[in-house]
Amino acid sequence: MVRLATLASFLFLFYYFSKVTIWADSTPPKFAWPIRELELAGLITSTFGESRKDHYHNGIDISSVDQPVHTLASGNVIYSRYLEDDPFEEERGSGNIVWIAHEKGFLSGYYHLGGKRHKNLKDSTILEENEVLGVSGNTGHSSGGHLHFVLGKEFGKVLVDPFSYLPKLEDKISPQIANLFIHVGDTFTNINPGDAIQISQNFPLTVAILDSGIKKSQRRGIESVKYYVNGTLFKEASFSILIYQKGEWLTTNGLRFDDLFFKDRYLVGSPNLKTGENTIRVIASDFTGLSSERTFSFTVSKLAVR
Repeated sequence: MVRLATLASFLFLFYYFSKVTIWADSTPPKFAWPIRELELAGLITSTFGESRKDHYHNGIDISSVDQPVHTLASGNVIYSRYLEDDPFEEERGSGNIVWIAHEKGFLSGYYHLGGKRHKNLKDSTILEENEVLGVSGNTGHSSGGHLHFVLGKEFGKVLVDPFSYLPKLEDKISPQIANLFIHVGDTFTNINPGDAIQISQNFPLTVAILDSGIKKSQRRGIESVKYYVNGTLFKEASFSILIYQKGEWLTTNGLRFDDLFFKDRYLVGSPNLKTGENTIRVIASDFTGLSSERTFSFTVSKLAVR
């Protein structure tokens, strides 16, 4: 999958040099799911804003192969690239890819498309609503057949969670808040409720959180999280919008990827824990609004630094 920085470079070229004017009315076009012949609720394997080791996941993944892929709404093709266009070029992470411009500054991108072209999608090709632009596949850096699609607004300056704009899917399972960890160097320890730990300084705390959707086997990301340390709000974040500023993608409250993830887990931070009993309260919500809450209580003994 392409890095967000690479995507940003392309989108900003379009953003700054496009002659299209952003309309004052920010109401988006009516979007529809790009794959429509399947029961999608059980096929969403990855969500917007998840950790990808060193960057945010910038879209939604639908597990499928050779399924017709529709444009989210009518629009113009602004970029397409297939492996057959230049078979000697090094394969890119996105594989076969198409980007479409919609009304009011919205863009949608479709990655890992299969080798079957639906049509010759050159720049400025007009696609009508419900038109098929290709099929889902496994091209590029992909671990299995799926469609990765991205939704942006303001010509790509802002990436948004497609769940916020697409018809709702079934989801009855709230996020699971699993384990709390303390990290010392390259090692980490699970903090169980009631544990007593000894520390000489403030160390990073992380928490394992996952959202399974309608399948308990799925491990998806969450939409928002809040951390309370000893009853006081320590950090909060929403993963539904990413804004490109000063060469990196930030949440609406200005948090970078490294502020929110550590060792591929959700990062609480390095709070100043007190001697005695401490509590870490975590509230997590998924993209359908379902939420969970868990409080970890443990005792701290502070060691003198010599």
